[in-house]
Amino acid sequence: MFFSQLRNVDKDKAILAKSLHIGLDFVSQADFSGLSDGKHEIGEGAYVSISTYNTQPAQERRPESHYAYIDLQFVIEGEEWIGYTDIAQAGEVGERNTAGDLAFYKAVDNETMLKMLPGSYAIFYPWDVHRPNCMAGSSGRVRKAVVKIPVGR
Repeated sequence: MFFSQLRNVDKDKAILAKSLHIGLDFVSQADFSGLSDGKHEIGEGAYVSISTYNTQPAQERRPESHYAYIDLQFVIEGEEWIGYTDIAQAGEVGERNTAGDLAFYKAVDNETMLKMLPGSYAIFYPWDVHRPNCMAGSSGRVRKAVVKIPVGR
């Protein structure tokens, strides 16, 4: 897992794998006001899903991980908490959707909560379990871009 702010993107690119640059370049250069919610191809097998939603209590959100894609989650507007833990701290998989590249866990231990504000991003690898869309205090509206970068790209 990697957590940072858009203002540090050039420094981050210097230390992160080149395979992640397509996502970092996208979030740093995109005009999000001109992008509708939904899925948009960005090249080299990567795509972005833009969504607008209201955050929910953490206990109503399920911890998840992915196998085929790395998630780069970028907050455009609003704020949320995202829970994070290593996959070794995850309990039993409650639901698996291989075609959708998604596994939901029944429970996780030692979860760290990341406060995501506009301009912040977190990168989740296949060994990172995360619980997105959690409310920060009270429910609020969030607009977020999730760049999906193929593993092994």
